[in-house]
Amino acid sequence: MINLKPYCLLALILLSQGAFSEETVTQTPQNVKSLQSLLEQVKTDGLKEKSISQSREKEFSNSRDAQKKLLAQAVKELKRTKDTTNQLKKSFDSNEEELAKQEEELRKRSGNLGEMFGVVRQVSQDMAAIRENSLLALELGSQSETLNTLADSKALPSIKELEALWYELQLQMTKQGETKRFDGEYINASGTKVKELIAHIGPFVAITSNGYLHYDTETRQLLELSKQPAQASLIPEFFDSEAMFSPLYIDPTRGVLLSLSSQNPSVLDRIKQGGLIGYIILTLAFLGLVYACILLILMLKTHVKVKAQLKDVDSVKLDNPLGRILSVYETQNGKVDVETLEMKLDEAVLKELPSLEKGLSLIKLLAAVAPLLGLLGTVTGMITTFQSITLFGTGDPKLMAGGISQALITTVLGLVAAIPLLFMHNIVSSRSRELVQILDQQSAGLIAEKAQKGTS
Repeated sequence: MINLKPYCLLALILLSQGAFSEETVTQTPQNVKSLQSLLEQVKTDGLKEKSISQSREKEFSNSRDAQKKLLAQAVKELKRTKDTTNQLKKSFDSNEEELAKQEEELRKRSGNLGEMFGVVRQVSQDMAAIRENSLLALELGSQSETLNTLADSKALPSIKELEALWYELQLQMTKQGETKRFDGEYINASGTKVKELIAHIGPFVAITSNGYLHYDTETRQLLELSKQPAQASLIPEFFDSEAMFSPLYIDPTRGVLLSLSSQNPSVLDRIKQGGLIGYIILTLAFLGLVYACILLILMLKTHVKVKAQLKDVDSVKLDNPLGRILSVYETQNGKVDVETLEMKLDEAVLKELPSLEKGLSLIKLLAAVAPLLGLLGTVTGMITTFQSITLFGTGDPKLMAGGISQALITTVLGLVAAIPLLFMHNIVSSRSRELVQILDQQSAGLIAEKAQKGTS
């Protein structure tokens, strides 16, 4: 019996080698029926694998030769690139040195030109701002393309651009010296747009027959001032005059002073700032002055009558204090002695004093009360100010302005009321003392005359 184990082992080894190879080995046909056929099949497969291996080795050898050629070409290309790089680097370094030399030369030669560029740019910016906010923008326009271009330029200006700048400057100077009248529109104090003859004196002021106008740079419109200054009284004469020169006030600040003057409060505005206490002070001052004037008029009438009585002592009139004292003397002269007559005359003088001194104490009281009321207004105004500070802090001064205004205005009103009242009190009291002195002198003279007659 044939031992098949060695042949089986050989077949397994050959099959395992075929399985681990890179090529797929053809599986053993199913029709192999004998070991001899299997052996021949294995032999055939082995020859095929050898042929394939030889083909792969040849292909690998050819590929290796091609890679060697490519590597050689890459090395040559790398060397050529390095040479080109070195050459370009030398050229770059050389150009950098040349550029630095040229820049230094340019800096030296364009030193004055650089300064001129800065001046041109600054002048253009300033002139553009002046033109935009100037009254002349109504005629020339608020923007200039030339000025805006030069103001934003980052290069040296050309000769043509410098000539354009010169023209803009000359145009501005020429228009600033012109006085022009034209039909234009403006917004009056009530907010209505009005078309009327407008005159402008350079960039300083614009006027109409009603007064000064203010140029609003935001809306590009002329606005009538809500409050005209006192100098506006010359404007009608300016419009009516046909002479070459006519007096007129202008604003050298180009509208700033006019705007500030229109915001200044008037006398009535100041009085309103005083509040209730301010009105009380003014009322008392008015009543006190009227009363003092009435007393002064009465004193003057009495003084005139007394002077007339002094000139004609023989004709006694009872419409004046001296006449009434003389009537007492005539009535009591022959009936009583000197001492009794003296007491009668003193009594008559004392009766006249209340009418001569009437109202003086009231005027003096009002003169003393007015400053006290002003002080009261000052205290209340400061209380209001401190309340505003407590609520809103000190960040916005306008919140404190009302209380401070009341504090100051009431003090001023109190002093304004007290000063004329004091003057009037002094005048009326001096007239009263003068009349009393006349009465005392005349009564003393009458007593002396009576005593002299009694001793003679």
